[in-house]
Amino acid sequence: MLPRMIYELLPFMYLSVGIGGGMAINSMIVFIASVLLMTTGILVLTMRISYRREIRRVRQTYEVRQIHASLAK
Repeated sequence: MLPRMIYELLPFMYLSVGIGGGMAINSMIVFIASVLLMTTGILVLTMRISYRREIRRVRQTYEVRQIHASLAK
């Protein structure tokens, strides 16, 4: 497994390598690879944000149910 710091930085690395490669080398293959890297970085960030929001929502719902259950006793 990856260390947490590297795991969290991966999407930003994808984006920066994609942008840097696209700007540094003038080639159609590099351009396509850069677009794919940037798309992957954005997709991974979006998926992580969505998943973490859902986890937060479920935890809050569970905590509210626990509070209601404890008050009902």
